Amino acid sequence: MRALVCAAAISAIVVASAFTAAPARADDPSYLTIGAGSWETMRNKDRTGELDLAYRSDYHLWIFKPHAGVVIAGDGDALAYAGLLTDIYWGKRIVTTLSTSVGGWGGHGFNLGSTIEFRSGIDLAYRFDDHSRLGVGFYHASNAGLTHRNPGAESAIVSYAIPLNEIVGLFGSTTPAHQTAEITPPKSAVTEFSKPE
Repeated sequence: MRALVCAAAISAIVVASAFTAAPARADDPSYLTIGAGSWETMRNKDRTGELDLAYRSDYHLWIFKPHAGVVIAGDGDALAYAGLLTDIYWGKRIVTTLSTSVGGWGGHGFNLGSTIEFRSGIDLAYRFDDHSRLGVGFYHASNAGLTHRNPGAESAIVSYAIPLNEIVGLFGSTTPAHQTAEITPPKSAVTEFSKPE
């Protein structure tokens, strides 16, 4: 029941965002996101550390953008996933990211009941002048009842998103986006929850 409630709540937020948000500006880059936190966050006896590595594309599919990544847990579990995300901007600096994905689970840690797992999550991040982001996130993984056993798993992480053009710039002459475009909040194309001046 706990797994179903978490999955339903996060999924509802992701779907609802389709009617309240739109893609980021064209100058919002692709990101390499690195995160660390806890796996099996809601289970005291099974809780362990977690490392996350993800790619978040700047390619737009309506209000969504593709993302893919891998989760490695301290108990030997691993989850590779791919899916879609959307950003909601709260003024110039604060960004909420809603994501959903499907992936493959394996390992010898807590038994999630199925190789196929669906992962949904929400992040709240601060956006710096160079477009990098520092945030916190909460995620839920579940097999959505594909097998009789479906305990689900939660993650709570702290993450740092690095613009890929910054990384590429270390190996070439590519000019980072933040040197050619001043950071601005999304305008008509993106939901903005700040009071008009």
